[in-house]
Amino acid sequence: MEVTTYTFYSLVSERSGIQLIDADWSDRYGWLAVQQNRNRMECVANGVVFRPAVAVRFPIIRWVDSERVLLADARSDGSGHNVFLIDLHGTVRHSFCGGDGIEDIAVGREGIWISYFDEGVFGKGISTEGLVLFRFDGSPIWKYHSHLTDCPMIVDCYAINKGKASTLWLFPYSDFSLIQVDPFTKTWKRYEVPTVLRGSTALCVRGNYAYFGNSYHAKEELYSWNIGNGEPEKIGRIQGTVRGLGPKETSHFISVNDDSASVHTIVNPSEYGARHFTF
Repeated sequence: MEVTTYTFYSLVSERSGIQLIDADWSDRYGWLAVQQNRNRMECVANGVVFRPAVAVRFPIIRWVDSERVLLADARSDGSGHNVFLIDLHGTVRHSFCGGDGIEDIAVGREGIWISYFDEGVFGKGISTEGLVLFRFDGSPIWKYHSHLTDCPMIVDCYAINKGKASTLWLFPYSDFSLIQVDPFTKTWKRYEVPTVLRGSTALCVRGNYAYFGNSYHAKEELYSWNIGNGEPEKIGRIQGTVRGLGPKETSHFISVNDDSASVHTIVNPSEYGARHFTF
């Protein structure tokens, strides 16, 4: 098992005064980034810069489709909109309040998944659910704590990863079990995870394997675990802010540093075998 890396965007921050904040990757749509250019926020889609006329302090950026991106502010006072659907000219096409304390966002055909860290979970409003699936108009479809009353509580949703069809994988504090949820069937599965993986902030699930990065015990280390079977295997290192990519992508992880963004692909011939986890 090996990990290959492709750096799709890089800049010399010392010369340009630009700091890269977040990025996204799609095999179909290409690459996407949000950066601070001196005192101004700007977005870049496949090398083309656009500047949305919105105030975002802690930006998160994701592809929605070939013509739209999602730009969100991780913090909100609850009174204004902090999730914006924007075209590639920078025009806001729709917006809504996604709650305070946004940890991560994953976009699928079923809608927009938003997870929250502890300040949101123990705050007010929609973020107290820990994990919410929104329609593209901003109305909630499914709420973790309300719809799964017997599931482990989310104190801080350390990592999420888009699964097959309408499913999502999550890795919540403080239980630190690997959980798969389906909002439409309102079903869930839970897998106990080896201790060395506790605290991981990056997660990717493909076939029979779950990959974890940046755990309490091994900063920047990447592990492979055959779900529910044996001990994890250390397979590499990824630096920067790391998160898992969905199953439609060739690569497994994306990483963002101050001056570069990369995707990382795990070569694992056993990834999809006879035993496959799904609903």
